Amino acid sequence: MRGMLKKFLLPGLTFLLFSSCTQEKPDIRVVCENSGGNYHIKWETLPPMKGTVSIFGSNNPDSFDVQLPLFVVNISDGYKDIFATRDLNRSYFKLIFNNKYSVITAERAIPMQQLSNFRDFGGYYNENNLQTRWGKLYRSSALYYATKADLKFLDALKIKTVIDLRSDNDRHRHPYKYNATHTFNLPLRDNPRLKSFFLDKILSKQMKKNDVIIGQQDNLSYIMENNADYFEQMFDILTDKTNYPIVISADWGKDKTGIASALILAALEIDREQVISDFLFSNEFINYDLFVPDLKIYFADDEVQQTMTAMLSANQEVITYIIDQVAKNHGSMTQFLENEIKLTPQKRAKLKDIMLYQQIY
Repeated sequence: MRGMLKKFLLPGLTFLLFSSCTQEKPDIRVVCENSGGNYHIKWETLPPMKGTVSIFGSNNPDSFDVQLPLFVVNISDGYKDIFATRDLNRSYFKLIFNNKYSVITAERAIPMQQLSNFRDFGGYYNENNLQTRWGKLYRSSALYYATKADLKFLDALKIKTVIDLRSDNDRHRHPYKYNATHTFNLPLRDNPRLKSFFLDKILSKQMKKNDVIIGQQDNLSYIMENNADYFEQMFDILTDKTNYPIVISADWGKDKTGIASALILAALEIDREQVISDFLFSNEFINYDLFVPDLKIYFADDEVQQTMTAMLSANQEVITYIIDQVAKNHGSMTQFLENEIKLTPQKRAKLKDIMLYQQIY
């Protein structure tokens, strides 16, 4: 997990970016991850700051007692490890630098027993330096895979609404086990001209790595362009604050969920690099043993392994292709959202009001 941290702190790939509004205001980058049973919270300030950072904890991302810090450490330390209690209460942290600059953070990927790729939309910064809220919106693989412990954790997160993007056939074959207050079925259409990536074709080498990449590009681009009605319904759900907290789920939680996530982040004015990084982040947290039986047999041959890895991965060539196609066909993502998905400026303002911290100092 420590290797992931370096990637997030690189320019252009940073998930949590606190950009400067004035010349005096520093950029502050913060990452929270689980490392060896602890929360490893690391920060960087640009330019380097002197002074102290106060760290506050809460089980509610919207409420912190800022009179009682957990720790006060030197900014120059660059990190703090905090013991992680693994109970049903999720931990959020507020960092205040020199009693002036504040950032809220949490563990983005939430450990579950069998819910793969379960993670929070919180902590991204948009072009206006507003941070997306923690504990409001989640993405996941199909909730069909949830164990009893996973279901208890969903209850503890107070999940009120499920948006299921799977096909009707998948939903009937693998019904969800979580009884949310609201469940919306939005069966996103796949490209009918494309066959499924049959595992026997990969094993027999009829399908190569490049075939998988092109197939993913074609299918996910089709999903983006041919489900405006379902995406419009999705944003109707997301712009009703009474529906939160919400989890969006589908299959492995990387493709259809990845497209939906890209649209939501774009609607919140999160930049292209963070949208791409969010899509690729799935590669760190999908348990493919849940989805592919006898997975090891696909790694005995190098060529088969490369093809299988491409099929199992969220590939950068895919998400960049989709973003570029939207720009080519519609002028910009904003025009696509407004003209095709009917996300009016008024609806977009509602979404921002729900999903962005307006002031956290």
